[in-house]
Amino acid sequence: MSRSAVPARRRLLTAVAAATVTLPLLAACGATGPSSVSTLEGVKSATMRFEGQGTFLEPLTTSPSEFAWVGTGWFIAADGTAVTNNHVVSGAGTLQVAIGGDNSDMYPARVVAASECYDLAVVKVDVPRPVSFLSWFEGDIVEGAEVYSAGYPAALGDDYTLTKGIVSQADTEVNTSFADVTSAIEHDARIRGGNSGGPLVDGTGRVYGVNYAGEDVNDTNAAIGRDDAKGVVDQLRQGQDVLSLGLNIRALAPDESGAPYGIWVQSVRPGSPADAAGMRAGDVLVTLNGVTLGVDGAVAGYCDVLRTSGLEATLDMEVYRTTTGESLEGQINGRALEVVGGGTVPDEVTPTTGGYVDVTSDDGRFTVRVPDSWSEVTTSAVEGGGYQFIASPNAAAFGSDFSVSGITMLGYPGSTTPADGLALFDDGLAGQCTPVEQAVDYADGAFTGLYSYWTGCGGADVAVISANKDDGSAFLLLYAVVNGNEKDDETIGNIAATFNVAL
Repeated sequence: MSRSAVPARRRLLTAVAAATVTLPLLAACGATGPSSVSTLEGVKSATMRFEGQGTFLEPLTTSPSEFAWVGTGWFIAADGTAVTNNHVVSGAGTLQVAIGGDNSDMYPARVVAASECYDLAVVKVDVPRPVSFLSWFEGDIVEGAEVYSAGYPAALGDDYTLTKGIVSQADTEVNTSFADVTSAIEHDARIRGGNSGGPLVDGTGRVYGVNYAGEDVNDTNAAIGRDDAKGVVDQLRQGQDVLSLGLNIRALAPDESGAPYGIWVQSVRPGSPADAAGMRAGDVLVTLNGVTLGVDGAVAGYCDVLRTSGLEATLDMEVYRTTTGESLEGQINGRALEVVGGGTVPDEVTPTTGGYVDVTSDDGRFTVRVPDSWSEVTTSAVEGGGYQFIASPNAAAFGSDFSVSGITMLGYPGSTTPADGLALFDDGLAGQCTPVEQAVDYADGAFTGLYSYWTGCGGADVAVISANKDDGSAFLLLYAVVNGNEKDDETIGNIAATFNVAL
């Protein structure tokens, strides 16, 4: 899934994404009827592009935000029954799909059942006609097998893509901050934000697994393997949730500054066990049945409790409510949450508000709008008669690696060749990040030059602008790093719309 604050669209992988972003069987399994796809070319007709919209509380924020996102799914039956990721559909207020790359018609979809631990969901698409569908691959899944990832990566807009690779590990456990897949397929058929929920298929269109996670730096990609997915999807198709309390979750990693350990709740499905217990978006599930959660930055502990106890069991839980600073205790399938302590946000938890502020350098040369957490600013003279401005949550640490967000602007009198300036940053990023856009023409009515956009930079995205001021008075180099809950197009959009230099 790829998620963005409305109306901008997030560029990152969520999971794939992230994310996040981010999202039955099988009467159709093994079917050979006229609607069952049996060629690689036919996969497109059975693959859909999801568009979702809903309200979430992103990790370490205190204000709900409305997001729009995209993802991928695929039909498993001619009646419109389809498979995707839980993180593609969980928390959606509205959900609709375009089928087979045809964006002229959009069809509503509803969630039948979901599994947050396996990151799988079954949906029913309201289509007026029988549709083509995919069937599971039958036989052994082995290393070296040729596979293809089908879907709609957000970076390419509405376009369908098919990438080729091989299976590097046929059956491996992959724990992430949002899912715990015990039988995953690792492969190199590249997936990116928006590919979440799409099928991993062989040369005849048979499904090896459901793509759900990717990592840009080492170009690794993971699918929920058929051996896990097939049985789970069969239960979901009957309307039966699997390893799910009705949450859109993310484990808080130990290195996320100021965060309590636990499972962050981004949204709660109405009518779910979590909803009945009184859980809210922005809660941190600290313990479940006496097990401390999230200490390793993964949701495996949470899922292990559900596997051990089952969904009908009464489960004790401790919750920290970040929006109020309250500690609560209660039970799933039992006693509703009650406040047992707190009431103010403690100093060690410093969530951002999600707001933006206009900042100006001390000398008045630079102005830009940035997240309000980028409160440390510095200005200094640099070689060549120029000036440097930095805004960041930690100005001293910014630039040492990609773990700290921030912006550097370098301004010089006069003008120069934008390509030369861009190369100063792009040459260094090339070995560490994945290019999304490179040396693209840039013009905003005040500056003209080039820009590049990079992802997979140690978990961050990086934007670089190299441009001359149209009045000939100045040349500007802009280098912005965004990660964590700030990693979306709204941050970049505010920067691009407001930066200026006056020399």
